[in-house]
Amino acid sequence: MDLIYLFGLWVSALQLSFLLLPLSLVMEWRKRGTTEGFSAVMLVLPLPIMSCWMRYGYLTGDSMMVVTNSIMMATSLIYLAIFMQYTKDRTIVYKQIGAVIAVLSAIFFYVSTLKDEEKADSMGKISGVVQNARIFGALYQIKTVIDTKTTEYMPYPMQFAMIFFISQMTLYAVLSGNYYMAIASIPGILLCLSSIALYIIYPPITWRVPILGVQRKVEKSE
Repeated sequence: MDLIYLFGLWVSALQLSFLLLPLSLVMEWRKRGTTEGFSAVMLVLPLPIMSCWMRYGYLTGDSMMVVTNSIMMATSLIYLAIFMQYTKDRTIVYKQIGAVIAVLSAIFFYVSTLKDEEKADSMGKISGVVQNARIFGALYQIKTVIDTKTTEYMPYPMQFAMIFFISQMTLYAVLSGNYYMAIASIPGILLCLSSIALYIIYPPITWRVPILGVQRKVEKSE
């Protein structure tokens, strides 16, 4: 058992531990009785990413990648189901899920038409591209913060944990020679840094951001 394999286990364990992060959101939804202020986009976008990497893992014989992404996908679907229990408009969520299914069907069909020796390489390239679909969710969140001028509904644990995880995943990808994943991780790191910067520019109103120690000062007239 070499060090790269052990480091891969560490990255997988980190990835699985992130399944607990959305619990803080669930508690907030239950407390408020609504998901208002939150978007399902951040829960839907990981689904095609995990599906593609799971398929890539299957084609390359990487059982650890298959198992890790399978568990994460199942858990993400549970969180999405909880979100739908508290949201007022399920129609948009159904549309997003339908779009994901359509895109994945097209991708998997295309890969199935390739020669066997080309499938894994093509799936790896596609997975790298699809991974950056997460960018749209992050950009949507950034736009929301800028429009509302507050990070009140942007959960800090996910932001700080994500940048740590992506940096570890990028290092593992480089060490293991998975340059598809390494290159695909760079935009994610930049967006995480941008999101953290927003806590300083538009601090939350009712709570203080740990580590950064920032909170918006509300005047009495407000």
